[in-house]
Amino acid sequence: MVKFGEALSAFIKFLAGPTYSSNDYELAIKASKNLEHLLEHEWGAQGKGLHEKISWVQDSSSPLPEDLMRRMRFLATIRNKLIHDVEFTKIENRSKFIETYERSKRELQAILVQRGSSRSNDCAIM
Repeated sequence: MVKFGEALSAFIKFLAGPTYSSNDYELAIKASKNLEHLLEHEWGAQGKGLHEKISWVQDSSSPLPEDLMRRMRFLATIRNKLIHDVEFTKIENRSKFIETYERSKRELQAILVQRGSSRSNDCAIM
């Protein structure tokens, strides 16, 4: 049995929407992981990272819209710069990064609904 306080807390958290790490590295890595997960499990994408998985889907029999792939590549590029470029230490425009991630995730999920997939889990950054 769920206690009232726990239920209320869960409901408030649901209404507030997803929360994002204040750490740019964590934010970028989790966003990439979530998109990679969707591409792997719903499109069968293979590859080492988000860029390779996007390329795999692009070359598959069910490619994604060009603007969606471009947005996801933007996210992958930011993530890679944070990890590999010693001079790149923060996401310059966090709100743009988050909105790009959210828009990409929503569009991927809408495509899944259109094709009737019920396997997808709703990924959220915590």
